[in-house]
Amino acid sequence: MNSQYDSLINEEARTQFHRDGFVIVKNALSCEEVGVLRREVDNLVNFLISENMDIMRDFGGVIEPISCGYIDPPVSQMYILSKRSYSGLRNMVTEDPDTVVPILFGKMSALAKNLLPTATTDNPMCLFNEQYIVKTPNSVSSSSFEWHQDSQYMDASAQKAFPIVSCWTALDDVNITNGTLLIEPFPRLIDPSTGSYLGLPNSLNSHATHLQHHMHLASCYEKELDRNTAIAQAHNSNETIPASLRSAPPNQNQVYERQRPILVDITAGTIVFLSGYVRHCSLGNGSSKFRRAYMPQFSAGKVQTGDGGLVSLAVPCADDQHERELEQQQQEEAYQQPDEFEEYQMQ
Repeated sequence: MNSQYDSLINEEARTQFHRDGFVIVKNALSCEEVGVLRREVDNLVNFLISENMDIMRDFGGVIEPISCGYIDPPVSQMYILSKRSYSGLRNMVTEDPDTVVPILFGKMSALAKNLLPTATTDNPMCLFNEQYIVKTPNSVSSSSFEWHQDSQYMDASAQKAFPIVSCWTALDDVNITNGTLLIEPFPRLIDPSTGSYLGLPNSLNSHATHLQHHMHLASCYEKELDRNTAIAQAHNSNETIPASLRSAPPNQNQVYERQRPILVDITAGTIVFLSGYVRHCSLGNGSSKFRRAYMPQFSAGKVQTGDGGLVSLAVPCADDQHERELEQQQQEEAYQQPDEFEEYQMQ
């Protein structure tokens, strides 16, 4: 735990995350931090519009700071593996004093760390992806996202090996009018002998236990609800949903109960932390203003495909001790063998 953020991600928040697949942390970012992110996304949006790009048609509302065209494509792909290289590129998008890097690798990663398995040498905590999600004004028909789980965008082997957490961060007040999230929490497991809800397993800081728990709860989802039905159920929170108990695969000694969908209504600076396995969708923007959100994703380990290739970014969030040692070694070699080092630099 990072004591600086104990009040934001406490034991109660972690329990809800592992039970329901998400947790909402209000006012997680300060007004100044929200301002930094707003200014950056506004610069990116204005640039793309100036290039005759349509945010919804050409980008689906998803803008990745490094690859959207705002800066020249990186010559080397080292940035996907290196915090130092990635930070250097990010600072080309927005420089000091508005750089996003301290927010991304500072508060964001520290908060997400408390919801992922304990980092190890083999499975370090990594930045997996980073994007702004922008819904243009009056775009109800084109800016909604269907029901999905974030892990489904990884290949099958990666889904079973690497937990991820998405940090969906509101940069505007978000509600049903301008394109909010609709979340179906994980089903609740019930002890059939007592009828009581089952507690969480021990050792959720373990990579294997975390994965097994989240994947098992996700496997208990029933068919996706019609979106209008889900919204109606979310609105009628005082009405009882008829019990829907089913055997929980693969353990037939458990049963589960479907939970009521949650319609998110939050202020700017609030973060919705989503397990890679929780089901959610988002509504279209029917307002007259842009709706902006920022969503970095973090993983427990460098997410790889079955054949060893990287799925997306694999930027270690911890300080790059290995990089510092390598740089020092190169400097020493340069001092001892200047000709060889000069040739290496030119390659």
